[in-house]
Amino acid sequence: MTARARAAAVALLALALTFAAIGAASAKTTKGFSFKSQGKAVNFQATGDENDPTTYEDFPFTIKPDDRDGSINAHINWTNPADDWDLYIYRKGAGGKLQTVGQSASAPPGDSEDAVAAAQGIPLKAGAYVIRVVNYTAVVPNYVGTVRFGVFVPPNQIPIAKLSAPSHVNKGQTVRLDASASRDPDGTIVNYSFDLDGNGSMEARNGHNPILKRVLSPGTHHVAVRVIDNKGLRAFANRTVVVG
Repeated sequence: MTARARAAAVALLALALTFAAIGAASAKTTKGFSFKSQGKAVNFQATGDENDPTTYEDFPFTIKPDDRDGSINAHINWTNPADDWDLYIYRKGAGGKLQTVGQSASAPPGDSEDAVAAAQGIPLKAGAYVIRVVNYTAVVPNYVGTVRFGVFVPPNQIPIAKLSAPSHVNKGQTVRLDASASRDPDGTIVNYSFDLDGNGSMEARNGHNPILKRVLSPGTHHVAVRVIDNKGLRAFANRTVVVG
C-alpha cells in the first residue's frame, strides 16, 4: 500500500468515526425528569405487607417507539443516613405486570440509591415504565430523585475475513495471498497478518496492506489471514496452497 493510499485509508477511518460519534450524539433519547416524595410512603415494608401502597411511591414514565435509550439512570437521596430507602425500575408487561429491569437496595448508613437499567444489544423497549421508591425502614418520608437516559450505542460487529490464494503453484513461483475482500460491517479493518505454515502464529504482520506475496517452500501450506477492526475485534480465513 502506497503512502497516499495509507493516508486515504486513515482519512476514511477518521471520517467514519466522526459520523458514528455524530450519530450517537444526535440519537433521540427519552427526556429526563425530577421527582420528589409525596409524603405517602410512611409504613415500613420491612415490618408490613409488601403490597401496602403506603410503603412505596410510584413515578411512571414512557419510552416512545422512536427513542433510542441505552440506559435508564435513576437516583434518589435523603437527609438522614439512618433511614433506608430502596429504588426500583420496572417495565410494565402484559396485563400491567411489573418486570424488574433495575434496582438498588443497599443498607444503612447512607443517604442515596442509584438504580440502572441497561440495554442488551438493542435499545430499551418502548412502553410504560415505573420508578418505585420503597420505604424499607425510613422514619422521615422525604426524598428527592432524578431520572436520566443514556443514548444507545450499537455493539461492535465482528469483521468478515476473506482470503484468496492459488490452490497450486510451481516450485519457486511467487504466491499471492489476497485478503482485500475482507470487510468490517460497522467500521474499518486496520490490520492484516498472515500465517504461512498453519501453526497459528501470524509471522507475517502486514499492517494495513491486505496483500502478501511470498515464495513458499515445496509442500502443502495451510495459510491463513487474521484481520483486526478499528475496535479490536478479530476474524480469520484460511486456504491450502500446494507448492511443487
